[in-house]
Amino acid sequence: MSQQVRGVVARAKGEPVGIETIVIPAPGPGEVVARIQSCGVCHTDLHYREGGINDEFPFLLGHEAAGIVESIGEGVPLVLPPETVVRTGHGESTTIGAEAPHLEEWMARGH
Repeated sequence: MSQQVRGVVARAKGEPVGIETIVIPAPGPGEVVARIQSCGVCHTDLHYREGGINDEFPFLLGHEAAGIVESIGEGVPLVLPPETVVRTGHGESTTIGAEAPHLEEWMARGH
C-alpha cells in the first residue's frame, strides 16, 4: 500500500529547500520501506541543490539514513521487519549488529 511521507526537496538550482509531503508506493522487488529515525543532508546534497551533479530537478535530499524496516519487497535478502538498517550511500545499506552484505537497490523511505 502506498504511504504519504515527508522529505526535504530541492525544486530549483540554488533555491531554498522545503519539507514536502511525498507519496511512495509499496515496496517493489528488491526494495525496503523503513521508518526513518535519523537522516542527514550532507555536502553531496548541497551539490545537487546547486546543480553541481546535474540539473534534473526536483531532488529528494538525504541519502544517509537510519531506520526500522517496516516492509520488504519480493527477493529482499537478509532483513526483516523490525530490523534496524543504515543506508550508507546511494544504493547501499547494511543492517546494524548483523552480518549482512550491502543490499542492492535498497531505498530507505519513511518519515
